[in-house]
Amino acid sequence: MKDLAKKLLEAHIEHELNRFKEGAFLQSTDEEVAAAIEWSKKVKLKDVMTPEQIVDLIDRKVVELPIPGGVTELVGEMSRKVLNSKHNSNSTLKDIFARKQFDDIVDKIVSLKNVRNDLIHRFLSSPAYSKLISNVLYDGIKEYLLTENVFAQKVPGVSFFIKMGKDLVNKTMPKLEESIENRLKEYTEQNIGKTVQYSEKFLSEFLDETHIADIADEIWESIANVQLSQHFKTIDSNDMEDFIIIGYEFWLHFRKTKYFKEIYKELVYYFFEKYGDKNLDIILEDIGITKEMVVNEVRELVSPIIEKAISLGYLEERIRNRLESFYLSEKTLSMI
Repeated sequence: MKDLAKKLLEAHIEHELNRFKEGAFLQSTDEEVAAAIEWSKKVKLKDVMTPEQIVDLIDRKVVELPIPGGVTELVGEMSRKVLNSKHNSNSTLKDIFARKQFDDIVDKIVSLKNVRNDLIHRFLSSPAYSKLISNVLYDGIKEYLLTENVFAQKVPGVSFFIKMGKDLVNKTMPKLEESIENRLKEYTEQNIGKTVQYSEKFLSEFLDETHIADIADEIWESIANVQLSQHFKTIDSNDMEDFIIIGYEFWLHFRKTKYFKEIYKELVYYFFEKYGDKNLDIILEDIGITKEMVVNEVRELVSPIIEKAISLGYLEERIRNRLESFYLSEKTLSMI
């Protein structure tokens, strides 16, 4: 009885191996994919999974799953390879970034007038900008009064005497210059609001569609034909590694935030609201997955792996391991 079971086992193993040889595997793939597509026409999304299952999957595999250190190390190494690649010397920005794409970005920026004006307002209204422009005005007025005013320029030697007088005043009345500077600073700070308003109005009117397009053209002309190696000179491998670490640490923090969780839950439930009652084939069609695409990908990706597994004897080993437990079981032997 056991000998018969072994013969049946060997025959079954040979049968299974033959299904992976001489193109039979490809035919089986076509048949199985076609069968799966037909099955998808009869099954709704909500019949095979729930939004809670997807949310739980994201929790476990995206939020809670630790990111191996080897992954970040590999990303760092590969980024350094990109920065130091010899191909950077033979390629320019326009080789990898089409002018049309650049123009599309510019057109979109031009159309966002409200956003542009809001950014200008926020930047110019910041205390940091007010402090900056106040100091610039103060230094400019002070320098003009000492050296660049019309009287000093037209009359030779006046600038020298102004500076000499300033030195004498500092010696006789040391606090006078300090008092004048304080008054000048106070004046510029009191009037900074008008200056900021003027700056905002000027920038909002200057950065119109025409000027933005002209500026964009100048930028493109200045960078399009420059080799990538020249662009990358401003960023060395250490800088790139720092950016990767910053991005990595941001992701570790962001994925744990309440905001991220609420967002992906909202998206998952929206997806099920839209597709939950639809058959799976409709979803596959909407996201662009076809039977031909699946078949081609399986042929291109899996076929070489199958061939290698056969040549190394691995596939036969796994088939034998799976079938032996059936053919050599007590129940099967008792039936022969």
